[in-house]
Amino acid sequence: YDDEYVGNVFADLLKDGTLVRLSQGVYYKPVHTRLGILYPAVSEVITAIAKRDHATILPTGNTAMSHLGLTTQVPMNYEYLTNGAARQVTVGKHTITLKHGVANNFAFRGKLMPVLHQALRAIGQENVTDEHKGQIAALMSRTPEPRTIKHDLKLLPVWERSLVKPLIPNN
Repeated sequence: YDDEYVGNVFADLLKDGTLVRLSQGVYYKPVHTRLGILYPAVSEVITAIAKRDHATILPTGNTAMSHLGLTTQVPMNYEYLTNGAARQVTVGKHTITLKHGVANNFAFRGKLMPVLHQALRAIGQENVTDEHKGQIAALMSRTPEPRTIKHDLKLLPVWERSLVKPLIPNN
């Protein structure tokens, strides 16, 4: 097929509402309910963008805190670091912001530690509570990454390392 034909097909699908465009190259098929349009989950959109761009995406700030259960608040605006292109995508009432991150943010080998690092940065050293420590200990016991933990601990700032290390089971 030639590009013009494919473009015309997409234009027709967008015009009649069969597809909705979220951003360049990211489309979804809307699900209509009696309450209105059901949008895809933010995690599905992020996964699709990462797959399409061959990029790594990492939640940051309040998004990371919510992802790990360190806050009960659900963010309206989701923030992620990426090693791909920076952009903003709107999904219903939510805004997803992808910011270009430095390579150090993606140097972690495990999956938990980089998100925990971003969450702790958002909380701040002086604002970490005993409740946060309990939640981190629970996360560490549920998500053991023995092969990556030593490497990943070395990448954390000193204050984060001194907070997390005692909470690791079988330390």
